Amino acid sequence: MNRRVFQLLMVMLGVVIGTTGAMLRIKVGRVMSDKAAATAKLEPEDPAGEISTEVSDAKFDQDAQPTRDPGNRRSLAELRQAAMLEPNWTRSFELTERSGQTVRSEDLLGQPYVVCFFFSTCPGTCKRQSGEMRLLQSKFKDKPIRLLSISVDPEVDTPEVLSAYADGFNADPKQWLFLTGELKNIIKIGSEMFFLPGVEKRGHPDRFCLVNAQGELVGSYVWLDQEERELLVQHIEELLQ
Repeated sequence: MNRRVFQLLMVMLGVVIGTTGAMLRIKVGRVMSDKAAATAKLEPEDPAGEISTEVSDAKFDQDAQPTRDPGNRRSLAELRQAAMLEPNWTRSFELTERSGQTVRSEDLLGQPYVVCFFFSTCPGTCKRQSGEMRLLQSKFKDKPIRLLSISVDPEVDTPEVLSAYADGFNADPKQWLFLTGELKNIIKIGSEMFFLPGVEKRGHPDRFCLVNAQGELVGSYVWLDQEERELLVQHIEELLQ
C-alpha cells in the first residue's frame, strides 16, 4: 500500500468515525440531557465559587471538544486533494437511468445534486431514505438541483423496476434520477467518488452526499440524524444562492 492510498484510508476512517458519532448522538442525546439536568438539581449552590467553576468548566469543555467539521466538508476536501494524485482513481461515472437513457457525471455539471445508494427490495431503511429524498424534492421543487438514487442491486433493479419504484415516490423524472449499472462500477463510484465505506451488493451507508455545480463532493450527511438533515438543507441553499 503506497503512502497516498494510506492517507486516503485514514481520512475515510475519519468520515466513518463522524458517522458513528452522529448515530450515537441520536441514541444517547436525550439520555445525556436528562442526566445533566438531574446532576444540576443535586449540586449545592455555591455563589462564592460560581465564577471560577464556570471558567474551569468552560476551559475543560473547550479542550475536550473535537474540532467540528459540519458535513465533513474539510475532510472531503482533503480526500479530493489526495485522490487527485491517484492515476487510476474513479472520477466520473456512466450509468443507466430508469428511462433507459445513459447519464454521465459530466451531464450533471452546472447544477448541484444530492446522491444516495439504495436498492428497491431493501427490508431496512431504504424506503425511509427515499421518503427523505422525496421531502428534498418537495422543498426544492423547480430549483436547479438534482437528486440521484443509485441502486446497489443492479441484477434486480432494472430500469423497469426502478421506474415502478420511482413512481411510488412521485419522483419527478427531470429532477430525481434513479440509476443502475454494473455492480463493480457502482462499488467503485461509491467508494472512490463519494468516499463511502460499505457500498456493496445490497449494502450501503445511510448517507446523503452533496455535490456542487462543478462536480465536486462537498458534503456528506447521515440522513437519520435530524441535525444533519437540516445541515444538508442549509448547505444546499448556500450552493443555490
